[in-house]
Amino acid sequence: MNIAFGHTNMDLDCLGSLILVKKLFPDYRLVRSGLIHPAAQHLYNLYSQYFNFLYPKDLAGERIDNIIIVDTCIARRVSEYFGHIKNAAPGIRIFDHHRIENCDILGAQVEGGDYGANTTLLGRMAMERGIPLQPEEATIALAGIYADTGRLTYENVRRYDYEVAAYLRDRGASLKLVKSFLETIKEDDQILILSQLLLVMETHSIQGHVILGSYLEIGENIPGLAAVVEKIMDIENPDAYFAVFFIPKSRIVLLIARSQKAKIDLHSLLQKYGGGGHQLAAAAKLSNQEGPLFKEEFFAHLEKSLLPATRAKDIMSRNVHRIAESMSLMDASLFLEKVDLTGVPVVNAQGRVSGYVGLRELMKGRKAGCMKAPVSAYMSKPAVCAGELSTMREIERLFYRHHIGHLPIVTDGKLQGIVTRRDYLEYHKRRDR
Repeated sequence: MNIAFGHTNMDLDCLGSLILVKKLFPDYRLVRSGLIHPAAQHLYNLYSQYFNFLYPKDLAGERIDNIIIVDTCIARRVSEYFGHIKNAAPGIRIFDHHRIENCDILGAQVEGGDYGANTTLLGRMAMERGIPLQPEEATIALAGIYADTGRLTYENVRRYDYEVAAYLRDRGASLKLVKSFLETIKEDDQILILSQLLLVMETHSIQGHVILGSYLEIGENIPGLAAVVEKIMDIENPDAYFAVFFIPKSRIVLLIARSQKAKIDLHSLLQKYGGGGHQLAAAAKLSNQEGPLFKEEFFAHLEKSLLPATRAKDIMSRNVHRIAESMSLMDASLFLEKVDLTGVPVVNAQGRVSGYVGLRELMKGRKAGCMKAPVSAYMSKPAVCAGELSTMREIERLFYRHHIGHLPIVTDGKLQGIVTRRDYLEYHKRRDR
């Protein structure tokens, strides 16, 4: 067996490197660390099927012929893998953009270079070889580059970081998704306004959208307020943010708005107040106003004007395969193979969703020699479900919290449809366009 892995506590650059290793060296199996960095967890949850990872314990008893290591050449950072590799002297090849003179992995062939991200090193190889990538794979790789280069702004950025990023964009990498995977960065001179806004912010649910609003009285028009609003968008990640600033001595209202959704068209919303800008960024300046009254009137305007948010019922698949609790694991396995799925909801005698069975549950039954047992004995339960009116935010939260890739949509417990990770990702890709 040939395997590839990265350092413990895998980050976005490590995952980006590994997805390219899988394309460059298709006869290698990827192995995941027992730890994933919090900044990379959401990406991993959504794209885990593209990696098809083994775990270090799966290496026990296997003969490992060749190893590829990415994003580190320090032995202690990969010790969790070598503890399970028992055969002597496998071939080791390392791809690392760090200082390779510090490598202490004996017998390794090390390949490095001056790149801002390790993903760039492997992305350059993929680019030069003309390796085909799916948009999802390109998105994973681009997230790795953006994470390690501060969205291509750090001083470690080199020419190939830009070139590989462009190559990945050409192959369908989603900037919208990449941005959602990156941690925000705090900065700038308006820290006082930032801290004040964080104290007075209010969250509203309007037509299914998560809307952030704030009202703050200031002594004068401070340069850079828009940058503060954008920073709060990064920190809080609402669907839209409307910041109302009031200057009492001149009775001027400044309204600054940012949106992440085409359905929240800021240019149209602010036209009533003489404002304007773009669909996702707009502002207005109003004279002879009373701040508190304006805030009330404006949020009433939002209640009347916003289009409904996308709900589960808008993106779910309605023709859903399901199996009964009483079906045997063997029959469930044959059924999944027939319909070419990795898992399906389980329903009880009353037709209500009671659990979920996938390859993991079938593997447990197979290892226990209990393939004649009913599905109810091994299914995941209770079932994690959502309603037809669940918002995309709520769906995202359930995916993240429960580490699932399929979300049954129910009404009174009865199966109405299913939302998969692919449905979720396709929704975000449509928002890109």
